[in-house]
Amino acid sequence: MSQSYVNKVVYGKALSVLALALSLAPASFAQDAVVTALKQKYRLSEINSQGVVANPGTVLTIEADGINAEPYPTMITFENPVVDGQVKQRSKGLGFLKSSNLQILQPGQKVYITKINDSSDAKEDSLKVTILTTDAVLATFGSGYGQYRTSKRYSTTLAFKLPAGTLAHMSPEDAAKTIEAVLSVNQGDQVRARDSGTVARSCEPHCAVSTTTGTVVGNAVVAPTAPAAAAPTIGLGQTPEQVTAILGAPSQIIDLGAKKIYKYPDMKIIFTGGKVSDVQ
Repeated sequence: MSQSYVNKVVYGKALSVLALALSLAPASFAQDAVVTALKQKYRLSEINSQGVVANPGTVLTIEADGINAEPYPTMITFENPVVDGQVKQRSKGLGFLKSSNLQILQPGQKVYITKINDSSDAKEDSLKVTILTTDAVLATFGSGYGQYRTSKRYSTTLAFKLPAGTLAHMSPEDAAKTIEAVLSVNQGDQVRARDSGTVARSCEPHCAVSTTTGTVVGNAVVAPTAPAAAAPTIGLGQTPEQVTAILGAPSQIIDLGAKKIYKYPDMKIIFTGGKVSDVQ
């Protein structure tokens, strides 16, 4: 076999690998852009090495039934498949590794997002969102004389299943709609989360303060906080400038001439002739 023939074969294989990489690159970049945009929309909560919520992020509300979660921290996180807004039963494989304190999270419970990532194969795409309950749940661990009760937050991953190639062409807005069919965002929760107390580091994660109610769970020690500022008020007759000064920029503006609609995550504000005429 001549060296020239070998060189041609090697060169041909190199071109094939390069062509494959180039064909996959745009899709990969598009998926990365969607994940990056979602991380900007939903501020991730930072958890330190001791399991403490060191920097709370966006608070979301569970809207779907059937989300299974394990006590945090856990060595193994099982995924909850989500198809068309419905949470499906998780795989029964490796069931013997499941925590005996598995909890089914309920609609209305509040959670943080700690991670957003994605994966793809020839069959499907997965948009993965890892969540952590904002409030602790009292659970029983051990057995017999070694049994004890303690407060724990619960964590799990929601894997939104999509047809193969979907993420490469999905807009951040559509990706957010996919997530918010299961986890909704309410602006009032963000205000309450900012106004809640700070949990003593020596106490977490075995005790906690409810992010949304301020209730102390598990003998948490709360640092004193300044009195909460009065809730912002949107009233009839306010101008768009006054509204944006209070609520910030809207997620969408619908311009109908004399009538304009400013859309926020949990409300719509209607302006007629440059003044607030209705709030929905």
